[in-house]
Amino acid sequence: MKISNINTNISKKISAVTLFAIMTFTLAGLLEITLLSESPAVAQERERERSDPITGCFKEVGETQVAPNGIQNWTESIQNFDSLIPTSDTLTLINNIVVGDSGPVNDMTGIWYVLINGNSTAHDRQMVLDEVNSLLAASKPGFTKIQQDSLSRCITNETNSLGPTPNY
Repeated sequence: MKISNINTNISKKISAVTLFAIMTFTLAGLLEITLLSESPAVAQERERERSDPITGCFKEVGETQVAPNGIQNWTESIQNFDSLIPTSDTLTLINNIVVGDSGPVNDMTGIWYVLINGNSTAHDRQMVLDEVNSLLAASKPGFTKIQQDSLSRCITNETNSLGPTPNY
């Protein structure tokens, strides 16, 4: 009777170890497939696209440069800035040339996509930044000069952190 229990216990231990080994190799295989499926550059570009630091710039400046009684103007200025983006012929032209998309840029994420696109050159990026600055100034009721400067500086810093593209 004791030999039977020992065989059963050994059999259970072998099964558990085998199952653990299979699960470990399966997990390692899935991890390897995931890691090898995207190059680091592609993964970094996807993360940057998802995070859209331009929107982050508006949040950061809003938290530091807007007094509680100025929230309504700040919100209206952002909405007006957003509404100006799809009407910008410059952004539409750059989007058509750089991205190859035949439509207008519709929002801040679209601006970021143009900036990170691999076809974007230093000149293209500067044209986008110049147009963003123009739209910031045209937004009404309007950002204060300090807010405009802070937003411009933040967006420029984010753009400069990208580094060169293949066409840079």
